[in-house]
Amino acid sequence: MTSKKSTSTNKYQELRLFPLNLVLFPGMTLPLRIFEERYKLMIGECIDNHLPFGVVLIKEGQEVGGAAIPYPIGTTADITKVERMDGGGYYIESKGATRFRIQDLSQETPFLIGSVEFLKEDKSGRLKVLSRNAANLLTQLWQLQSGLSGGWASSPTVPTDPVDLSYAISQSIARPALVGQYLLQIPVKERLEWSIPLITERIAETKHQLQLKFLKEHHGLN
Repeated sequence: MTSKKSTSTNKYQELRLFPLNLVLFPGMTLPLRIFEERYKLMIGECIDNHLPFGVVLIKEGQEVGGAAIPYPIGTTADITKVERMDGGGYYIESKGATRFRIQDLSQETPFLIGSVEFLKEDKSGRLKVLSRNAANLLTQLWQLQSGLSGGWASSPTVPTDPVDLSYAISQSIARPALVGQYLLQIPVKERLEWSIPLITERIAETKHQLQLKFLKEHHGLN
């Protein structure tokens, strides 16, 4: 589903918001089952009007039930697939597109609507060597994770653009959610710099998991 811009006023635009207990990064796929009435209404409006919605991490409150207070920076989600479910709900697949910052919130509807400013990516700084090192680590992690799941990716394709690479790495290491929120908020260079020690740690963890898997399969370790 191709999205179009939401209602615009000067530099800010209206965006329907979906507070969740996760961080959506640009380029990341997000499947959702929509069953709560207010979000059925919201997603229905997005579908009918070919609009994106905004995914924001919950700062205070819950996903289901009462109002949730979100962190100010989130990511737009373009709806790519829709299936209608029994009871009027939806199963949707969406993809992260653009970061935004909430300037104001409206609660005049059953769901949150934000007046948002879309954020540009800052590619300043020496990114070539940093990107190459980060890409090599991401390749190694993906190979190890593939082996852990029973397969093997000899040469997984990693993004070459520093921005896309930084988000691909963030998806792989952004646990807990507050780590992901921090990575989403910072510039590209800083995101890559922060990612390298985190992905190195994740590689070590995955190697340990592979060793345990090998011992269990070949030596009957319980």
